[in-house]
Amino acid sequence: MKKIFLLIFVAVFVELFAQNKQTINILEMNYPDELNVIKRADWGWLPLEKTKVEAAITKITIHHGGVEVLADKDPIEAIKNLQKWSRKEKNWIDIPYHFMIDLNGKIYEARPINLPGDTNTEYDPTGHALIEVMGNYEIQELSENQLESLVALSSFLSNEFKVPITEIKTHKDYSKMTVCPGKNIYKYFEDKTFIKMIDKKKKN
Repeated sequence: MKKIFLLIFVAVFVELFAQNKQTINILEMNYPDELNVIKRADWGWLPLEKTKVEAAITKITIHHGGVEVLADKDPIEAIKNLQKWSRKEKNWIDIPYHFMIDLNGKIYEARPINLPGDTNTEYDPTGHALIEVMGNYEIQELSENQLESLVALSSFLSNEFKVPITEIKTHKDYSKMTVCPGKNIYKYFEDKTFIKMIDKKKKN
């Protein structure tokens, strides 16, 4: 009798565990060759241990890291450190951004695009495709390679998710708590250069 009771208890426990275990859905994207995106598996991304409610992309939002990055800094090491900090210190599911662009203009996949990003400020990034340019653009200048990658990636995401050009903005457009993405990126939005570049690329 005790053995039967034990077997029933174990079966119920296993069933409850299976029901409570989260299913983590990751939307994998296919990129055009010209973007040369470094995918998560290629830089050593650690699989998610938890997830959050998925959201469709309706906006594209540009950030900077806010920390100066020197030319000799290994971008992959920096990305891995951000992933560890995001998960352990902030208790976020992953890196807060969906894509990161290094000093040379290389694009890296970060958080899966179907899972909303995170922020230290007051705006809700649900539905935003978040792109971070690594560095501090209050004091660093955006290189031509970085600008071209930012335009190309934003244009691709705009086409992929049917995001109108009017919904491609920056962090500070949604938050009064930040200067992100820094004056040396924001100037391209202020004078409409960035939007004109995207419009031209989308028409080609």
